[in-house]
Amino acid sequence: MSRIAILGASGGLGTHLITSALEHGFEVSALVRDPEKITRANYNLTLIKGDAGSGEDVQAAIEECRFVVSALGARKPVMTACVQNLVRELQAVKVLKRFIFVSWLGAGDSAMQAQGVSELRSAITRTTHKKMFEDISRAEGIIRASRLPYVILRPTRLTDGGPTHSTVAVDAKEAPPGPISRVDLAHFVFRILEEPGWERREVTVGSK
Repeated sequence: MSRIAILGASGGLGTHLITSALEHGFEVSALVRDPEKITRANYNLTLIKGDAGSGEDVQAAIEECRFVVSALGARKPVMTACVQNLVRELQAVKVLKRFIFVSWLGAGDSAMQAQGVSELRSAITRTTHKKMFEDISRAEGIIRASRLPYVILRPTRLTDGGPTHSTVAVDAKEAPPGPISRVDLAHFVFRILEEPGWERREVTVGSK
């Protein structure tokens, strides 16, 4: 049985990732700040209380994992520090096959693409959260500079809707697709998790 680590597992996306991972037969290691937020119990689910900013906590979560998915969220510009720590620990995991990092639309080279979602909303968001976008763009750069088998996913706008099975992935130069539900994004992660040809790719993910 393959082992997968999910970071940010108690968030809106993280809980769907746990569900999908268990449905796909993975042994799941979930790093959470508050284990009480995870209400389900499963023999193949291990909850690790900790913080992505701690090397010791990350190491405990990703040990012997072939796959690692980051659904980390932050309300402060701390993602660069967390990703520096995460990349350092991942480089020591010899069995790692794929690392998927869920980023933001508007980070990195997707800044112009984000305007296609809603020019007014995009302008307001990037102005009010300028430091956050700069922070996550730096975090992406750290991943890009590593030798890890990464995939960077930038969802358009996440919703709490149900599954639609209409997920599409496009490059940063293409028109952005529509909003995507968290459950659809989780399904997409596991669709590409072991699929060849995704290493070191960066895509925007949404719905048709």
